Amino acid sequence: MRTKNIFKALALAMLMPAMMLTTACSNEDDAINNGDNKKGYPLQVTVNVTRQGDKATTRATYNESTRKLEFSTGDKLFVKGKDTSVGGAGSFAGMLDYVSEGTFSGTIYTQNEYSSTADALFTAANSDEVVAMLFPNGYESYEFLSLWGSGYSTSYSMNLNKAIAATKAAAVEQLSLETAKTYSTGFALSPENAILNFTITGLTDGAKDVTLKHGSTTMFVGSVTPTSGTATFALGVGIEDLSFSPVNLKNVILTIGGTDIDITDADNNLTAGKIYNITRSAAPAATSLSELKTAINGGTDCSSYIGWEVNSEGAIAASSVSGTKIGYVALVSTSDVDAGVSGSRILVLANADAGTSILWGSYGTSRGLTADDLNGYSNTNTLQGNGSEAHPAAYAAWNYSAAIPSGGATPAHWFMPTKKQWENMRDVYSGGNLDKRNAMVSAYGIDGTYWSSTEYNNVRAYRFSTNGGLQYYVKNGTSATNVRAVFAY
Repeated sequence: MRTKNIFKALALAMLMPAMMLTTACSNEDDAINNGDNKKGYPLQVTVNVTRQGDKATTRATYNESTRKLEFSTGDKLFVKGKDTSVGGAGSFAGMLDYVSEGTFSGTIYTQNEYSSTADALFTAANSDEVVAMLFPNGYESYEFLSLWGSGYSTSYSMNLNKAIAATKAAAVEQLSLETAKTYSTGFALSPENAILNFTITGLTDGAKDVTLKHGSTTMFVGSVTPTSGTATFALGVGIEDLSFSPVNLKNVILTIGGTDIDITDADNNLTAGKIYNITRSAAPAATSLSELKTAINGGTDCSSYIGWEVNSEGAIAASSVSGTKIGYVALVSTSDVDAGVSGSRILVLANADAGTSILWGSYGTSRGLTADDLNGYSNTNTLQGNGSEAHPAAYAAWNYSAAIPSGGATPAHWFMPTKKQWENMRDVYSGGNLDKRNAMVSAYGIDGTYWSSTEYNNVRAYRFSTNGGLQYYVKNGTSATNVRAVFAY
């Protein structure tokens, strides 16, 4: 039983705790795919893969419903190893192509002919000397992996400085390196690095150089071209292959277009097989409402400024703003935050109440302000025009004494938020989560109930409760509550 048995199909049960890993291949000819100038003995192998994915570490092509990995045309399995048995095949290597239903097939070249079965090639080998790697479709275009040699002597190397993908989609579908260094009943592939998926906003047009450093060590260099000021790309971090393992995001700096970006504010060690989605802005940090508004109009994601303090001159700071503090950045938007204030992009919530235990007013009278809209300015103006006795809550908000910074949207005035504006302030801070809403309450120094400028009917108006969200309450009688004003910039 010599060559005849060697051509038997090899069924491998493959357990796949696969992962998202950065990889690419050079444009060199794959020596082990090219039948010319081969040395050694060709062994045709078909691998039937049992697709049992681990949700925590698999590629993005993990199927939630079937709980399996799903391969695609163009995926390849590279196998190399060494048969150390007496009279064995010696070294062997080959690239197997994906066929269908988890089956890979191709030719493995052995150093020597031998009298045995295909199974013996693997079981006789030292388990630490057998390696299998899964290369998803498209890896050839990224120059991350180099294959060289011919036949059984084929080897590979990785170049971490080239592990960059121009899009997240490419990272998900193509930048996946999965390896196994043991063999028993099948190849158990395990992750070797992590994916950093970046979305960087606030960029100008034109190609941008990209560098990723861990401390003083450069991990990656490359370039990206933003679309509408945003660059989306992926980098891979080889956890086991880098001398400074484990890689901690706290010590990683991304430089794009000459701007250094600290990509984390937390102590977080990267884990092989994990994907880290990181969104940052490369735009210079805004130090005033005016600069913040310019950044918003330019399409920059400015949600990170929610909760920043504002002073009477329009300066902003994450905490302890200089000068006289008047409020907080409570909402940012690419459209008007108040329908009656043209060009308004920022809603500033006062840092103190305009009044406490105040009646809404005009019990039994409707002013027609029942729409769930963004007309806080016009609503408050309408109400306060009827005098402090008719509508005391609106009058208190309209006449709040803190100075409003110049240079913003017009008309500039303190007003009482509508029901919808209260909801927007709550949701942008908390996503509707009660625990986070309580954090908003703590950050803004509000606690209890606050009037809105939206009516429910002729006897009730809406108010915002820090305990239960939006509710309606009677305008007069025992329904006195607090007033917190805002202005639109």
